Amino acid sequence: MGTYTIIYLKKQDQAKEVNEFLNEKYKLNYENYNEVDYGVFFTQEMFDEDLRFMNEDQEGRTNLPHYQRPISRETYYSLLFGAKNCFGDIGTACIKISCIAEKDVEIIKALQEFSKTPEFKRYINFRKSKNLHRLLLIRL
Repeated sequence: MGTYTIIYLKKQDQAKEVNEFLNEKYKLNYENYNEVDYGVFFTQEMFDEDLRFMNEDQEGRTNLPHYQRPISRETYYSLLFGAKNCFGDIGTACIKISCIAEKDVEIIKALQEFSKTPEFKRYINFRKSKNLHRLLLIRL
């Protein structure tokens, strides 16, 4: 399993705005599926595209084969964000910090730089976030 940092935004609907800010300022390269950018913070658009993929795409339908299709929004939400899941929620960034993947190094560096800006205080919910301080102290 490992240790994760989960960074919560003050408002879930700010995820797309924060992702765009991080992309502009720190030149992060986001994956894009069906015109949806998969940025640092999980957006409602990402959730909707994931659900569409699970229900409509041939490859997506092979995931969770024991669930009858279409999977409802409520069921998929509980699978991603319910009890015993470490993904946070819509409007969060979830990054494994006990064993850092190479693909996360640039994101962590960007978040560390982001933490030095006034926007960081404006967007981030410090009380709700978990292991944020540990993420900011990582030396890369």
